[in-house]
Amino acid sequence: MLKTLLASVLAVTATVLLSVAASAAVGPGVQHLSLNLAEQCFPGKMGSIYCITSRGEETVVQTSSGNFSGDINVTDAFVVSYNGTVLASGTDSLHEHVLYTKNFTILQEGGVHETSVVTSEGMTCTLNADVHVTDLNFVTGTANIQYTNVSFVCV
Repeated sequence: MLKTLLASVLAVTATVLLSVAASAAVGPGVQHLSLNLAEQCFPGKMGSIYCITSRGEETVVQTSSGNFSGDINVTDAFVVSYNGTVLASGTDSLHEHVLYTKNFTILQEGGVHETSVVTSEGMTCTLNADVHVTDLNFVTGTANIQYTNVSFVCV
């Protein structure tokens, strides 16, 4: 169950990171990037299939001074199956906002607000995360954590 939940969270995170990297490479200006993905299926271990679809958008602004702000809203749904039998399914909803300064060396402000729900083997697990940081310096490793509200519940 936990592996399935982590897989879906990692899929959303990978989509977000790839879109941030792509937008940063383009240079100054305002950009809107679609995070819409028609259903894609990937082979998993021992013949399992992992299918995911997503809807969302990222808006980024990069200035010539090196500041970069981004706002991401995305939802996804996924299914893991084996020989046509659904092993797990779930949804994720993610909102992330960031402001980088000094050419990406400092995360001036960042927040992640996420809800992930996974059902597997008759159990449903929900991850809620609400995290906010300021002044994260990647060189020194220092930051101010405003709050971290994270819960993980299975029923």
